[in-house]
Order: sequence, then structure tokens, then C-alpha cells
Amino acid sequence: MLKLLVTGSAPLDDYVKREIDKRKGTIKDLVVQTLESIYILNNPTYITDDDVLICGAMLFEDFKEIGVRGNLIPLRVQTNDFYKALVKARKICNEVNVVNYQKEYIQPLPENIPNMREDLDSIFKIKLNQYTYVTIEDASNLVKKLKEDGQKVVIGSGLIVKLARDLGMEGILWYGKESVGLAVDIAFNVLTAKLAEQSYQKRQSYILENFNEGVINLNVTGRLLSINHHAVELLGLEDQADLTAQLISDILPQSEILDVLSTSKVVKDLVVQYKKRTLLLNTTPINVNGTFNGIVAFLSDAETLQRQENKIRRKMNIKADKATYSFDDIIGQSNQTLRAIQKARKFARSDSNVLILGESGTGKELFAQSIHNESSRYNQPFIAVNCAAIPENLLESEFFGYNDGAFTGAKKGGNPGLFELAHNGTVFLDEIGEIPLSMQAKLLRVLQENVVRRLGSPTAIPINVRVISATNVNLIEDVKEGKFRMDLYYRIAVLNLFLPKLSNRKGDLGLLVKSFTRKKYPAFSSVIEDALPEMLPFLEAHEWHGNIREFENTMERLFAYMETPHHCSRSELLTYLQEAIEENNLLLNQVNFENASYQEVIKDIEVSKIKEVLEKTNGNKKEAAKILGISRSTLWRKLNDQVGAK
Repeated sequence: MLKLLVTGSAPLDDYVKREIDKRKGTIKDLVVQTLESIYILNNPTYITDDDVLICGAMLFEDFKEIGVRGNLIPLRVQTNDFYKALVKARKICNEVNVVNYQKEYIQPLPENIPNMREDLDSIFKIKLNQYTYVTIEDASNLVKKLKEDGQKVVIGSGLIVKLARDLGMEGILWYGKESVGLAVDIAFNVLTAKLAEQSYQKRQSYILENFNEGVINLNVTGRLLSINHHAVELLGLEDQADLTAQLISDILPQSEILDVLSTSKVVKDLVVQYKKRTLLLNTTPINVNGTFNGIVAFLSDAETLQRQENKIRRKMNIKADKATYSFDDIIGQSNQTLRAIQKARKFARSDSNVLILGESGTGKELFAQSIHNESSRYNQPFIAVNCAAIPENLLESEFFGYNDGAFTGAKKGGNPGLFELAHNGTVFLDEIGEIPLSMQAKLLRVLQENVVRRLGSPTAIPINVRVISATNVNLIEDVKEGKFRMDLYYRIAVLNLFLPKLSNRKGDLGLLVKSFTRKKYPAFSSVIEDALPEMLPFLEAHEWHGNIREFENTMERLFAYMETPHHCSRSELLTYLQEAIEENNLLLNQVNFENASYQEVIKDIEVSKIKEVLEKTNGNKKEAAKILGISRSTLWRKLNDQVGAK
């Protein structure tokens, strides 16, 4: 709160207050107070450093002498105001008495300079008398004596004017609009500056207290100038009442932090242990005109930094990094399905790496997301990556990230890798069997050391991720054939989850039909419900080589055949279902199944489809890859694998 004090005697104080009132609106909540000068003289500590005090020129000297604080603004008589007072006095009497504190107002000048008082006498045609006083009692006695001598007019300060008027004399205040206005303007300039200073201090205090780091400000002797609440908390100093002005060596026990704060060196990212906390310490020496003048230290809690880093990583990653499915989304009531769910729930309670095994379309990612969402990492990132969909030459940069300028075309500022983005969460590596051997060694190092190193970076970044892998190939066979590293296999396959194929869980087909219809074609729900008992034999008789994907493909085809729920009889529905299933058989019959493993069948189907699309695009592999939704490198690899197998 800003306070403006006025000391003097009426009518001076009223005159000053009127001038203040004209300007008061410029400063909100300004307190204006009138005090007797004798009170301030007897209680000099009443005035605080932030107060502004308007007083007479002589009181100004007395206040300074006794050490009155605050901002003292003396009222000084301006020449024009004094002349105006003389004009008023001349109209009353041709003898005028000027009374001043301690010394005469008009001082004698050197001999070679004309006497000012004589000039005034001649100009105003008056007799000018000058008197002085030291105490209030002196002033009172002096004015009484002038009254007894028959004097009528007195010019002076507020005190003199009041004493004269009390005795029936004419008292003329020698402070006019110019004198008072100047003093009040100065006072308001000081108040405005103080308001700006308070605003700055509050802003600085707000910034300091809301800074994400602990801040310690020391002077050249190691004495504490300021410390924010973050630093107090990190250093465990809450029990100490007033820390300001104490020596840092008296506050902190002997420690690595104290050793650093006792030097004038720059310290960057120093990790220190303090009272069971891991802190990051940075210091900046303050130099004024080339001379060391103190030090500012910044403290951060390592655990908090890791949480913030993880938030930044997640916000910078605009890809889908969240698991949306849970075990409630898994449809099935067969023993095989229920056993898989029960086992997966147990795995969710562990933090070990999981390998999910199953044919294509059995729901490996659905189970991976469910495990993540029921684990302790549920509120952290879930990063899914199809290892077969990323070209081999980009795998390392995608997995581990890269620094600015790491290679031609690298994004300015670098880019975090998938493992870095998944910090504290889960990485789902689908089709992990497709990772080349050269990349397997780098992945193994990450899983062993829990650190990643971006391309082009000398610095390793600590990570904490759980890896859930999935494959539809026999990794053990690949290990035997030297296609997959045994040490990597044991890293990713701590826990194994086998997912049954659809042909082995035919008891779930009814639920799957209802669920698919309800989600995609709800208008047909009643039609499907009535016909379901007759549909199931057809569905159960079919071998679902593509599992859920083939099932959903078949159902889409079925609903495409049906026009509306009102124009489809039960017999038509069953006919359409048979036709949809037979089309799957026709596709599969194009491949020689004799002595062929399931994986060989799938590869033959893939190659057949690729060749079909290549014919339509006149051999344009880029266009074919785009239509198939795969990369050109994947297209090349699948074609080359087929050639090599033959």
C-alpha cells in the first residue's frame, strides 16, 4: 500500500491536500494522511521506507538530521508565489512582516550587488520586516509581540499564518499554486516510480516462486540474497524461519552442493545426490564490471525432470501413442479365448517383456494394448510399430531417432525415436521376426542397457520401456537357421502368450457375428439374430486361414450382397453367406496346399495378390505398393523371398 503524508499547519495542509486530490485518481488505493510535525520529530520511525512525505523546507532539514526515512519532498517557496503574497499584503497594509524558520527569507547579498529588500520596498512601496524563529514557542511569542506592536500582516508558513489568524491578524501563506503544485508533482512522480518498482518486485517474486526450478541467489560473500520455495523444498529447509541474509555455509551441511556454491565457476548439468534426492545443479556467476559479484544456482529434481521430459516427448509425437483397447474389447467365450485372456491378465501384472505368438489376424495388437492398459504403465505412451513396414535403411532412425544433420534429409533439430517417445510406457513390436540381423544387434543393446543413442549423437539417453513383441513366424526355427539372434529371442520372450486361431475357437463365431453386425450394420441386427442358428454351421465348417481379418472380410461381403433388412429373406441371407465363404475358398484354392505350411500358403497368397496388382499397374511397383498399402521395399522383399524359395 502506498502512503502520502503531509505535515504542516492549516491552511497549508488543506491547500496541499486539495492539490493532491486533483491527482489522487492516478494511483489506485493511495492513502493520504496529515501529521503534526511534532509527532514525526518525536516518532521518526513512524515513516517507513516506502512512504512519501511533503513538508516545509526547514522541517526537511530537521527530519534528515534525526534520520527520518522515506522519501521527503520539501516545500520550497517559489519567487512568483512570494511576490503574489506581497501584493496581497500591500493591499492590507504598507508594513509587511516576513517570518521564516531559523534564517531570514531574503538573505543579504555581497556589497557590489543591489539590496533585494530595498528593491522590494521601493517596488511595492512597503516597509518589509524580517523575523526568524527556532521552536514553535518562539514562533508563538514572536507573533504575539508583532500583534502587541500593532502589526497587521504576517507572511510565512502554515504555522505562522495559523498563529497570526488566531490572534486576529492577517496571515498570508507564501506557498502558492506554483510552490505546492511543484512539490505535489514531485511527490506523485516518486509514488509512480515506487508503484512501478513494487510491480516489478511482485513480478520478479511471482516469476521466482513459479519457476520450475529451485533458485538460489548469493552475494560475493556467500550470503543468501533470495531463495524460492522450490529450492527450500528441494534442500529440505522448510523448518528454518528466515533464510535471507544468512551464509549459505550456515544453512547447508557439508555437501557437493555447498562445494559448488562456494566457488565462482560455471557448472552445467551436474548430477548430485542430496538427502536421498537426485538433483541437477547449474550455476551462473554474476560479474559486474569484470568483478565477481555473486552466484545464482538452479536446482532441479531429476524425477520431476524425467516426468516433464516424458510429457514433452508425448506432446511432440503427433502419432497415435495411446492404447485404446482393453480386455473388455476381446470377444469370445470359448475355453481357448478365456485361457488366453486369463494368462494375459497375469502378464499385465508383471513388467517383463512379452512375446505374443499367433497367426495373422488373431488379435495380437488387441492383446498387446489390453496388457498395457491393465499394467502399471497404463497412463504412459503405447507406441506400436510394424517392423515389416519400415524400410531397412530407416529402421535405426525410426527406432532410436537422430540428431540434426545426422544424414542427408534429416529433419532440422533432429527427431526422437520410437523408443524415446515410449519412455516409461510400452513399445509394441509387431512382426518382430522381419527385423534384419544387423538391426537385431542394436535392438538387443537397447534392451540390455536401457539407453538409446540417436544417430549422430555421442550421448546416450536413458529409457524405461516395456517391450511387447508379436510374430506369426516360428522364431525358434529362425534362431536355428541363424535368421534371428538367440540372445535377442530370450530378451523379448520372457513371457510367451499363444493366441488360438479362429478355427480352434469356433464357439466364438456367434458372438463375433453379433458384435460385427451391431457395430457396422445395426439395422440388420434382428435379421442376423433370427438367422444365426442356421448361419453357424456354414461358419463353423470353414477353415479361417485369415482368422479375424478373413472373418470380417467375409461379413463385409455378406452385407454388401444384402440390400435392406426388409428385402432379404432368410434363405437369401444363407445363400449370400455361402457365396461369400466360397469366394474365400476359390482364392485359397489357387495356391497349392499339398505339403505346404500355413506360412507358405500365406506368402503364396501375398505374392499372388502383388502380381495381380502389378499387372493392373503395368509393372509400376511404386503404384502397386501404394494400392497394396505397403512400402516399395516390402514389396521388393516379398517378391525376392518368393524367388529365393523357388
